Amino acid sequence: MAAADVRRLELVRIPGSRDWDEWAVVPGETLGTAEGADAVALAGLVAGLPDGEPMRCFSPVYALRAHGAAETLFEIAFCFRCHNALVVVPNGGRPGLVAFGADSPSGQALLARFKAADRTAPGGA
Repeated sequence: MAAADVRRLELVRIPGSRDWDEWAVVPGETLGTAEGADAVALAGLVAGLPDGEPMRCFSPVYALRAHGAAETLFEIAFCFRCHNALVVVPNGGRPGLVAFGADSPSGQALLARFKAADRTAPGGA
């Protein structure tokens, strides 16, 4: 799936749930959206995240829900503490945890986008 397939992204805050191994969809409150070129740019940022060194906690706070022209394409829950992301594909299952470079420039830029949309985060909007 190419970043160009994304038409709209929802920035989501995940509640304190730790039952991620049972998620069919990523739960949470939509904090904001990115559409058109902004959505493509944000999806490109995610696609450009480098591999990371995974740790153990997996307590995701933020997620992206990507929409194409007619359907949800995928959801990704991010844990910036353990550097793991969970990809959920509707009707396609969950490939499992994927390590990403949370401390990389693109990882920090992604976290900054979430925090800017999240009024409850320190330094949020």
